[in-house]
Amino acid sequence: MAGNHTRVNILVEGQTEETFVRELLAPHLVALQVYLTPRIIETSKGHKGGVVSFGKIVHQVKRWCRHDQNAKVTTMFDLYGLPSDFPGIANWNNNQPALLQVAALEASLAASISQPNLIPYFQLHEYEALLFSDLAAFKYADVPQIVIEAWQRELALCAGPENVNNSRSTAPSKRLIARWPQYEYAKPQFGVLIALEIGLPRIRQQCPRFDEWVSVLESL
Repeated sequence: MAGNHTRVNILVEGQTEETFVRELLAPHLVALQVYLTPRIIETSKGHKGGVVSFGKIVHQVKRWCRHDQNAKVTTMFDLYGLPSDFPGIANWNNNQPALLQVAALEASLAASISQPNLIPYFQLHEYEALLFSDLAAFKYADVPQIVIEAWQRELALCAGPENVNNSRSTAPSKRLIARWPQYEYAKPQFGVLIALEIGLPRIRQQCPRFDEWVSVLESL
């Protein structure tokens, strides 16, 4: 339970997620004596960033679970970015409830890892969903108001940031890039700065599944 100096290794996809953990999640949880260490997943020897195959996910997650058995291990991978060979991902159906489907994928990972210190988590549908928690924060990056309002209209059709759908044209990041092309190259710079502008409380309020994961970490 919180207060027992719990250590948590968080495996993430890239620099943006790593910085998000360091700047938003870690400072919040340290007050509960839960200490987070983000670790970018390796794509190949000497190269980090991105999730390229199910086998590589299993190998690295299992390695960290075994390497540091006194710590918890969790993942912060985009559902949208899961590799095509991930068990069950080919059966994803946008017409079915996303919550049940993503929970099944997490259960599949847990079964493949089979380590008691693992807490699997996939971001629904990707990191940028968190930035849809308060699109007005994009004013920080001098995004025109007309663009922000267009995103807000799109969000209104999706019933919340975590329901922004996951296709090549409608995923959260694709919507951002479509109206603000700079984001494709500015993600490492603005991906976290905008999240900081929004603040963790607002993100948790607007993203219930993300909030549930943070609550699990708070309770360790």
